[in-house]
Amino acid sequence: MANWRKIYFNSLNIERMTARAFLINMPHKSDYDGYRFWYPAKLVRNEGGKGYHLSLLFTDKTEFDIRKYGKRGKLLDKVILSPEAMLEAFEGGNEQIGRYASANDKSYLVVEEPTKIEKNVTVDNELKRG
Repeated sequence: MANWRKIYFNSLNIERMTARAFLINMPHKSDYDGYRFWYPAKLVRNEGGKGYHLSLLFTDKTEFDIRKYGKRGKLLDKVILSPEAMLEAFEGGNEQIGRYASANDKSYLVVEEPTKIEKNVTVDNELKRG
């Protein structure tokens, strides 16, 4: 079974959005400055920060196909990154946004186990299925 992991990043890293995917630029402070990759929109989440803090979810088996383009859209380089390499590239954002997201992660949902009712219950015949 695959383990799910999360990378935090700033929405300013998004170059383009479609209904199904995001084109995300790699961080400037990484070895992959100038590279970008497409990622499914259903795995990108808003983490607060007035819409600037986002995260992307992936498993420990995900491979990231990042590409660098030159002028006129010419492909200059293509690299396949492992989850560990991707986490390392986004390390600064993970620390800063991750702290913010966890500090502001408030849940108002309280789940309690219901108590069992020990009564004889009768059901009106009109309500029973035939």
